[in-house]
Amino acid sequence: MRRSSLRKTSGEHTTWMPMTDMLASTLMILCLFLAVSTILRAMNAKPPVIKLADTDAYRFDTGSFLLSTTFKETLRENAVPQISRTIHCYGIDTVEIIGHTDGRPGGMVGNLDYSLGSFSSGSDMQEMVPGSNIDLGLLRAISVKTELEFSLSRRITQDVGFRVLSAGSTIGPDGSFLPAKNLDEGSRRRIEIRFLRLSQSPFIPLCS
Repeated sequence: MRRSSLRKTSGEHTTWMPMTDMLASTLMILCLFLAVSTILRAMNAKPPVIKLADTDAYRFDTGSFLLSTTFKETLRENAVPQISRTIHCYGIDTVEIIGHTDGRPGGMVGNLDYSLGSFSSGSDMQEMVPGSNIDLGLLRAISVKTELEFSLSRRITQDVGFRVLSAGSTIGPDGSFLPAKNLDEGSRRRIEIRFLRLSQSPFIPLCS
């Protein structure tokens, strides 16, 4: 009778062992799936777009692309720390700066086709004359880029490239293609700063 009881206990033990192993394997697979999913979500996370709206702090004079003292100070104190953190967190290697304007025509004869090349070689930016809103948006983006390069060089160690682009008055505040009318529209006047990682090597964001 005792032997029969021992055989029964041994059989039950033998039955439960594979079930325990199966549950442990299932739990391990589930944990691995969750870990991989978390990593993939992190790798696909997109950095924020920073918008310098037309406010008292970030305001260009009408038709101008030169940065005021207030603009530079606000850029250094508020935007640069956020930009520096984003570059570090997302492994950014390229920063895009896009100039937007409203639809009011400038009414000047531009010289960018003749002098933009010399400016890139070090000539004075004040010599540039925008002939259109596309020109004006580009020059404003260049002004911001010049200031950011100087400020960021003191905060970051990795190599970061810059692109300057102009949307002129063609893109609405919501990002859709919507050419502006000849109106004073402050919501259209802005600088957008976008972040890219062109490197093909994988990178997991360091910040949430």
